[in-house]
Amino acid sequence: MRYVLLLQIIITLIALLLPSTVHTEELEIVNRPVNTSGMTGLLVTTSPFTLPPKTVELGIMALTENSLVPNYTSTAYPVTVSMGISHTSEIALKGSFHYVNVDPDKISRGMGDTELSYKWNVRPQTEFSAIPGIALILTGVFPTGDKTAAMNSISRWGGRVGISLGSELIWEDHIIGLFADGQVAVQDTSDKELRDSYAQVNAGILFPISKYRNLQMIIEYNQRKGKDIVTVDGGDFSAVTYGLRLVSERFNFTFGTQFMHKAQEGYGNSNRIIGIISIKL
Repeated sequence: MRYVLLLQIIITLIALLLPSTVHTEELEIVNRPVNTSGMTGLLVTTSPFTLPPKTVELGIMALTENSLVPNYTSTAYPVTVSMGISHTSEIALKGSFHYVNVDPDKISRGMGDTELSYKWNVRPQTEFSAIPGIALILTGVFPTGDKTAAMNSISRWGGRVGISLGSELIWEDHIIGLFADGQVAVQDTSDKELRDSYAQVNAGILFPISKYRNLQMIIEYNQRKGKDIVTVDGGDFSAVTYGLRLVSERFNFTFGTQFMHKAQEGYGNSNRIIGIISIKL
């Protein structure tokens, strides 16, 4: 978890260096949509903020990866249902459908595994404070994936535990969001051949680029390390992600491009397109 500690120190230092001037005109993020996991955040990075109590958000997503070495196209279509439980907690249920085209004669498709996530904001960010908020993340992964088509990421069970931190900072007439999360994942520990454990770290920045703050730019860094088994979700990689987000009080649309550097032998770099549409019911 040393990566998470380092990211927390960096965010805190940046927050302390930026002046936070309070104005008579209230500045705020218009909306905080869900990310690809179904938790409130950017495209991949999870923020410590949560959905308002009793608010339900439905997310429909598409993640398409194009690789030349080896030559394949892989597309995932996740659907998420998220709900705010209290002012400091939320849950998210995620299911997905996968489509993999290795070459014109080898097409595989099928349902992926199901994830149930819980986020608890143990230290909310105080208004106009430079100290970041902190949240704990727990995720359980259930083996609903099509094993015959190799669309599963686990065999029996899997889980993740981690921490998210971040701040929404105000200075002059601007607002900016700085977020990071780190998680450790384990799966199938009772099976010597299928057991695996790895870490994933994400960090990102969000800042509005329009007058009414409804158009936002997102920049993220993503990394996964220590994954021994390559599944439909891939293996080890590092990536830089760029995105734009259009938000209203209920409807949200996010589009991004991810440039991935693969760490496992036999895999070249690839690009991924990410699209997220979500609506608060």
